[in-house]
Amino acid sequence: MISTEQATELLSSHSISLKKKAMPLLDAMGMYIAEPVLAGVAVPPFDNSAMDGYAFSWADFNPQKPMKITGEIPAGETGAMFLEKGCAMRIFTGAMVPEGADTVVMQEKTRSEAGFVWIEDEKLQQGGNVRKAGSQSACGDVLLQSGQKLTPGAMGLLASAGVSSVSVWEIPSVSVVVTGNEIVAPGKTLLPGQVYECNSYSLLSALSQLGIRANLFYASDTETDLHHRLEIALETSDLVLVTGGVSVGDYDLVVPTLKALGVDCVFHRLKQKPAKPLYFGTKGEKRIFGLPGNPASVITCWYAWIRPYLLSAMDVPLQAVFQQAKLTCDYRQKPGLTHFVKAYLQSGTVAVLTGQESYRMDAFANANCFIKTEADTEDLKAGEMVQIILFE
Repeated sequence: MISTEQATELLSSHSISLKKKAMPLLDAMGMYIAEPVLAGVAVPPFDNSAMDGYAFSWADFNPQKPMKITGEIPAGETGAMFLEKGCAMRIFTGAMVPEGADTVVMQEKTRSEAGFVWIEDEKLQQGGNVRKAGSQSACGDVLLQSGQKLTPGAMGLLASAGVSSVSVWEIPSVSVVVTGNEIVAPGKTLLPGQVYECNSYSLLSALSQLGIRANLFYASDTETDLHHRLEIALETSDLVLVTGGVSVGDYDLVVPTLKALGVDCVFHRLKQKPAKPLYFGTKGEKRIFGLPGNPASVITCWYAWIRPYLLSAMDVPLQAVFQQAKLTCDYRQKPGLTHFVKAYLQSGTVAVLTGQESYRMDAFANANCFIKTEADTEDLKAGEMVQIILFE
């Protein structure tokens, strides 16, 4: 049995290898950037009006005198426009500010009559209501770094800068293998000794948040069936997640079956709670996690180990996952194991939730983070800063 620190080092030295792929921007929503994305043009590409109003030169402005209106500039006008000295031009939101003008007054702060306009905005300053060329980004600026996720906002940012394709990390192929004779699909009638299977629901949902759609296999607690399912999963996937059967009981057949299939064990059993029997192995470039069958242990392994492992492979800074917060209550534990404590983070403070047992999922339904306590921790006091692992 090894420490969580040792496990972290071993995972870092056996990272999963992902390829880069160029994709049309619209097809890449939700994926992670693999190379820095540069702006193709300045944004805005020209000085433009933030308002419907009148464009004029501040140097010519006299609040006591009207300005002659010499033209109109709608959005999308591409011809060169020049403003005569001492005059103003009607302009609309997004339209190019004419040469010779540097300020726009909003329509509601003016009075026009007989081809002249009076400016009645006491708070207006030079350059007001003008969006300067390049004020968002200059041509060649880095818009997104490697490891950033393509959110709707990021998609709009890239499109506004003329980006039509991006280099992203390819999604790994993943298989989830759920084991156990006692599990039954939700919706069916339970017989004595059976429980509803929920691990696939947790893992498939968690994987989908990273844009991964996984293959799902069910295996009974027999050597033949387990060997067959794991063999298919290994042949077809970059990453295999197995739930159940990784401890040392008579029906815990996953570890010896993986060995028979040529998987090399990197570690098995960690000094942690829950999910002490966690397994990690490799077969060539393929990676395998064996998770305990208890449902809270499964999702603990996802947030504490598998999700950071995948995010790290896509250059996502893990500072976004591991943070600190102030504890709202005392927490006691027996030293010797690293604890992952289901908790709720709000406004910089974090509270321990009830229902920490590995068979219970009610706390997970309300948790948005873990409190991670080190193995030598015995007492934590309210008000202390603690390490947390965010779920989003």
